[in-house]
Amino acid sequence: MILSTAFVKIGLFTLILLCSLCVTTQSKELLAVGTSFNQIFELQPNGEYTGLGVDILNRFAEQTNVTIHYQIIPWRRAQSMVEHGQADILIGPYYSKEREALLAFSEKAFFRDEIVFYARKDKINSWNGEYHSIKNQRIGKMQGWSYGARFTEQTEMLTINEFVDLKSGIERLSRGDLDLLATNQRDTNTEQWKLKISNTIEPIFPIIDIQDGFMAFPKQGQFDPLRTRFNSFLEEIIQNGTLTTLGQKYRVSLPYDPVLLTPPY
Repeated sequence: MILSTAFVKIGLFTLILLCSLCVTTQSKELLAVGTSFNQIFELQPNGEYTGLGVDILNRFAEQTNVTIHYQIIPWRRAQSMVEHGQADILIGPYYSKEREALLAFSEKAFFRDEIVFYARKDKINSWNGEYHSIKNQRIGKMQGWSYGARFTEQTEMLTINEFVDLKSGIERLSRGDLDLLATNQRDTNTEQWKLKISNTIEPIFPIIDIQDGFMAFPKQGQFDPLRTRFNSFLEEIIQNGTLTTLGQKYRVSLPYDPVLLTPPY
């Protein structure tokens, strides 16, 4: 009787252990959100999500046995969802101190943008890198975008018009309702092509700033293991050259020297 009871206990323990292993090996469902960023996170007409960010996350999902679902939504809502733990990953945010208080950024970035002003080609512009040179200009920017600390500080006393989407800002600039539009070349060049107004506006220099794009995660403790695993994965594909290859595939600038494979700052 005692032996029988022991076997029953061993059997129950084995069953519990096997069930536990089954649970731990099941793919976890994750949600990655963001807004449409050209070459980074896009939804194709056939319903497929593409871009550098998606390619990276799909490779991460395969390596770590998780399933990632994607959703493109307005940028501020996407940030809020990750901030409150309603989504697991935010694709492509630029870093800022304000965002760092709300989001847990990956240790390293996965793309780099140059932030510039666009202006109409038929208008002479006075931008020389100093904000006093454009103090009487009508300036457009995107809601929820981070343009760097200097831009934020220097433009507090300027006339700023905010737009929910880049398309609206480009159209207003091309019509002459704005003098300048602060944006990045990666998104803007593609949007110009879609709107067929590439001969109307152009980037002007010097650049406003350089911004790097990251993955971001909720700051709640239960998401720390996910971020840690992603940090290790990203470091791996930086070191083995995969990120360089993907950057070339999507024609996206990287924040790393492809030879040294180290951040240039």
